[in-house]
Amino acid sequence: MVFLSSASVLAAEQERYTYTLSMSDPVSYQVSEIPEKGREDVTLAWGGRIWAFTNEGNREAFRLDPEVYAPLFQGCDALSLAQGYRAEGLAKIYLVYDQRLLLFQSRENRALFLTAPDILLAKAQNRASDVKCGPYQ
Repeated sequence: MVFLSSASVLAAEQERYTYTLSMSDPVSYQVSEIPEKGREDVTLAWGGRIWAFTNEGNREAFRLDPEVYAPLFQGCDALSLAQGYRAEGLAKIYLVYDQRLLLFQSRENRALFLTAPDILLAKAQNRASDVKCGPYQ
C-alpha cells in the first residue's frame, strides 16, 4: 500500500511539472508570427507548471508579468468553456485576442469563437472557475 501511495505521488509530481504549451515559448505567441519552441535550459516555474522560453529576455518578460503571456483559462478551450464544459486546448491551435492567448481543441472551435468573440469570451470567463479552468495556482 505504501508503494502505491508513493507511486501516485510520484506520478502526480511528474504530471504537474511537464512543460506547458508543448514546450512552446508563451511570449513568442505575442511577439512572433508563429510560436517558437522553448529551450530546456531556459525555463521558469509559475502557476504549478514549467514554462520554456527561446531566450532569457522572453523568460524575464514572462517573469515580470506572467498573466499577460500565459493562456487564459489555464489553456482550456475557450469555446468549450463558453458552452459550459471543460476541454483542453492545444498549443498549436490558438488565437491572440485582445492581447491575450486563447487555446482551442480544434480549428472548428477557433472559427466558431471568432463569430462572436466578445460574447463568447465573457461567457467563458463566467464559467471558467466552475469547471476548474480558473486562475493559475
